[in-house]
Amino acid sequence: MPALANGPARRTEAAIKAQNARWAHAFRRGDYAAIGHLYTKDGALLPPGGDRVTGNAAITAYFAKAYAGSRPGSVSFSNYEFYGDNQTVTEVSDVDVRDHDGKLQIHAKQILIFLKRGGVWKLHRDMWSSYAP
Repeated sequence: MPALANGPARRTEAAIKAQNARWAHAFRRGDYAAIGHLYTKDGALLPPGGDRVTGNAAITAYFAKAYAGSRPGSVSFSNYEFYGDNQTVTEVSDVDVRDHDGKLQIHAKQILIFLKRGGVWKLHRDMWSSYAP
């Protein structure tokens, strides 16, 4: 797949970044159901050291359990690379997760695969691994 370039591809890149912003905003609110809805029906998390988590309800439950009892923090994405076309995009980026007080909890690299469904970009695969401490 070619890397995204100018023209319509810039709109695609902007749309993917907007989905990342929606994800981060939902995380800040502690709205894990909203996060689950950002994935395709058969979307999957591929967490480090854990089992595959498939489907909106399971993804919602994964994040609700992982952050149960904690106050919402923040997520930021950087160092983007995008590859794909107007239907499928792979994003390679870094992600930082901070707790409510701003302390870095996770610094990781990730690969996200987005599919366009009904004119909307949805996460289809979400895989990450932490950088060494």
